[in-house]
This record gives sequence, structure tokens and C-alpha cells, in this order.
Amino acid sequence: MITFQTDQIGNFLQRHGLATLVLVLVALIVFGAIRPLVHRGIVRVLHHRSAKSDASDLAADEIAKRAATLEDLTATTLRIAVVLVTLLVLLTWFELLPVIAGLGVLLAALTLAGQSIVLDYLMGVLIVLEGPYYKGDWVQIAGVEGEVEEIGLRRTILRDASGTVHSVSNGQVRVASNLTRVFARMQVDVTVAFGTDLDVATRVVNEVGTAMAAEPDWRDRLLEAPSLTRVTGLGDLGATLRVSGKVRAADRWAAPSDLRKRLLAAFQANAIELPVRGRVVEDRGPGASGPPTAGGDLSAGPATDSPPGS
Repeated sequence: MITFQTDQIGNFLQRHGLATLVLVLVALIVFGAIRPLVHRGIVRVLHHRSAKSDASDLAADEIAKRAATLEDLTATTLRIAVVLVTLLVLLTWFELLPVIAGLGVLLAALTLAGQSIVLDYLMGVLIVLEGPYYKGDWVQIAGVEGEVEEIGLRRTILRDASGTVHSVSNGQVRVASNLTRVFARMQVDVTVAFGTDLDVATRVVNEVGTAMAAEPDWRDRLLEAPSLTRVTGLGDLGATLRVSGKVRAADRWAAPSDLRKRLLAAFQANAIELPVRGRVVEDRGPGASGPPTAGGDLSAGPATDSPPGS
């Protein structure tokens, strides 16, 4: 057991008192200066890289997210390193090298006992280096979906759509799906009733997409005007049309919602009928006069929103 005598402490202060004071002051100054220095360095490096990228106009949000992630992690790591170096120097001056050796043995034992924790830290380093997601991204990892609030070397903190906070060990991250990296593809499926002229429907859909992309509110947010890409299928209700476009990642949910409202208004204005469950289009044959009607009921009662027989 290591004990200290009063004369030993006095001798130490005589020999290393001033040096200890200077060391602690320098450590405190470095500790406080790390974050602003790290912030400036990371932002400068990321801006330099984005200037060489072809997608520099899309990189502003990505730079902000990467800078926030790397700044927190790098500053924390460097501050821990400053504290450890200061402690090691003080232990050396106190001639406590046996304690340092004992700490090394203890660390080795903990490493063997907690291999899963070591894996978490190794995966944390890889996540930081490879950058599959950053702070502020909306991701799916380890069966959890949510916004990244914090990335540490051991775990990632997510907040899902209901506001629940999830702590995911980095060792469990095998597949990371990033839903908000630079841009997103939006897809809106809309079903029109049988008997609809698909050429007219295509024209209306494309006009709505072009008009939406030309508006000031969406001009810089839509990277590709929504348009009808294909008819995805024919079902019991009608023909399903797929409308696709490219949008900035942050608007991947707002853009489809706005587009659906615009399509509904345009369909009503152009007499394009949306199918209603429980109604059929009557085929009157080539010899019948007048247009086909869409009022045939599947049952004796009035049409409902429920499938027949329910």
C-alpha cells in the first residue's frame, strides 16, 4: 500500500510545485481552447472538400451535419486525452509508476471481460471515419428508425417519430439506411378509376409537377420536377399511376404531401374520377347510346367504403 508522509509532500512541492501549477494551467487552457479550434479546423476541411465536389450546391446541409458530429466527437476525445496526459505526468512526478503498471493490467483484464464493449468502440471509430450517417440525419439502424441526436464512440442516440429516445450500441450497427443524405426520391402512387383516359391523366400529372417545381416555395427544394413515370398496375379499383421526382432530403415527406393535394385538385378540375370501393363501371357495349355510367352497385343497398361481404 502506498502512503505519503508530510515531508514527502513538502519535498515534492519544492521540486515540482511550480511545474505542477504550470501543467494544470496549460491543461485548463488547452481544455477550453479545443472546441473552437476543432470547429474551425473541421469546417475548413469540409468546405475545402465540398469545393471539389460536383454537388457543392447540395453540400451545405451535409457540411453542417458532418461538422456538428465530428466537432462533438473530436473535442470530447481530445479533452479526455488532455486529462489522461496530465494525470500520467503527475503520476510520474509522484513516482507512482507501479500504479500506472497496475492500471495497465486492469485495463487489459477489462478488455478481455468486455469484448462487446470493445466492439462498440471499434464500430464507433468506423462510423466516424466512414460517415454512413451524421448528427441530424434520419436513419434506420438495428431495427430502429429516427433522427440521430448524438453519435458517440460507444453508442448512437436516436429519437423516433413519437419522440421516444433510443440508445443503440454501435456494435449492433450492421446495416445503416440513411433517409436524408443530400437528396431523396419521392414516389406518389395514385389510382384512377377504370374508363379514365390515361393520356389525359398523364398530361394533368405532368402539368401539376411542372407548376409545382416552378413555384418560389419549391423552386430550390425540388431538384427534379415530379412526373408520371409508369403505370404500376391494374387492380380491382382502377389503374395505379406512379409519380416520381427528386427532392432535397429535408423535404422528402413534405413534398409528397403537397403533391397529393395538388393532384387531387387537378383531378377534380379535369373530371378525372378517383375510384370508390363498392362501385363498378357499367360496360354498356358498343351499341348502347350515351357514355358509360359509374353507378352500378355491388349490393342492393347504397355504396359503402367496405368491401362486399364485410
